[in-house]
Amino acid sequence: MTGRGSRSGFRVAVIGAGTAGVATARVLSEKGFDCVVFEKHSKAGGLWADNYYGASVQMPKSMYVFPDEPHSEEASEFLRMDEVCDYLERVVDKHEIRKCFRFNTLVTEMKQLAGGIWRLTVKDLKTDVSSDESFDYLVMCNGTFSSKPHRPNFRGQEKFEGKIMHSSEWRSADEFAGKKVVIVGMGKSAVDACMVASEVGESAVQLVRSMHWFTTSHVGFIPTDVVVFTRFFQMMLPPFYSSSSVYKSLHKLTAPVRWLYFRTLEALMLTNYRLPRKLWPKSRLEVDLLHPALFDGPRQYLADVRSGRIDVKMTTIDEIKEATVVLSSGEEVEADLILLGTGWDKTIGLFNDVILNRLAVEEDGIWMYKNILPPGIDRMAFIGSNAYTAINPVTHMVQAKWLAAMLTNEMPTPSRKEMEQDIWNMKQSRRTITPMNTMRASCIQLNMQSYHDDLFKDMNVNIRKRSGLMGWIEHYFHPITPAGENEVVKRCPPTVRSK
Repeated sequence: MTGRGSRSGFRVAVIGAGTAGVATARVLSEKGFDCVVFEKHSKAGGLWADNYYGASVQMPKSMYVFPDEPHSEEASEFLRMDEVCDYLERVVDKHEIRKCFRFNTLVTEMKQLAGGIWRLTVKDLKTDVSSDESFDYLVMCNGTFSSKPHRPNFRGQEKFEGKIMHSSEWRSADEFAGKKVVIVGMGKSAVDACMVASEVGESAVQLVRSMHWFTTSHVGFIPTDVVVFTRFFQMMLPPFYSSSSVYKSLHKLTAPVRWLYFRTLEALMLTNYRLPRKLWPKSRLEVDLLHPALFDGPRQYLADVRSGRIDVKMTTIDEIKEATVVLSSGEEVEADLILLGTGWDKTIGLFNDVILNRLAVEEDGIWMYKNILPPGIDRMAFIGSNAYTAINPVTHMVQAKWLAAMLTNEMPTPSRKEMEQDIWNMKQSRRTITPMNTMRASCIQLNMQSYHDDLFKDMNVNIRKRSGLMGWIEHYFHPITPAGENEVVKRCPPTVRSK
């Protein structure tokens, strides 16, 4: 990857201005690189600049934040999409990087030329004028959930007299008013839609293949962050793929203890849910905690399910008729509107066939070195768009620091052989632990601190905040928060603006 260390005139194209794009622009600009961030919307925010009705962050605001940039006290506990955009806009202005951003600009084509240079075709959405630009490096920050909506096809759907829509198209509660709404899915958008439909619609029926575990504010009577967001808890989860063979062996020996630990947590969580037994999750908690569907379950949703205002049916659609949905269970449900909370299909249509082949896309995602570098393509990185954790903004900042350290020779660049071996190890681990899903390659979830520690290790960063016994206790048992990790993030290779 030529050009590292000689930053003057080294142009970096960043695609997307969500949390990943803002973090990347901030870190690389501070390193002296000439960054240009292309964003199709008129402001920073990425998917939060245009999302479904009432969309909000699925984690508390203390967890969805950059380590050194706290939210205002007035911000909602679960940030609305406009609050996320306002927050990112403030970060852009505070760090004086607005000149890096080109809003209302759509990247329509990407090609890698001889020598590794990237040629991008971009369209100004205000003037409808397209132009070509060249860059020394390309960073994809267009997000895990900024792809093509997944729309399953159902037998007979063309006969339906109502409306079938994906959750990404939902823009108003009025669309549900007085209607019999059938919601398909168990993710965050489906749950949000259920709550609105139960309030303004005539009926709300939710169809799920199976119930998943989700976090609540407490596990039993213990705050969730004290239980879940610690390195001790990470040790209870299946080992991260890069863990040593000694650690993995010791982990196997503690299997009975871990089994009892998670069964106890499940019992405590069920006391919080207070759902009928038929709606209890059948999967193991330790598996679901690494699943992309993990989110913080709203109290109102649980209350509506318990009261029957949301009718959850663990079945699928067999057929759609003019005004009804026939379920696989044989039941027939009246419907005026069907909302698909069915997720996304990862699309990479900006690349030509040569790049697509080199990315080696598989059915469970794109496997990359440290979830950042595709080994078959030089001068390219993915920040945020191929790694999904429980605290995404922190992950994006750490990834950006890691990339900057590599581009400035502050840490060695791995060989292609090293990258491919690391990816092979990752595949074997995740495919053994995690059930098949289209995001398996990118889903890290509550393994996030093991992942962050891996990146810190590459940068030769000390992850211990204090020495001695108290430092050891704090390291393993103190809740991990973005603010608490700021001290470690600041130890990453210095970010002094190059003159």
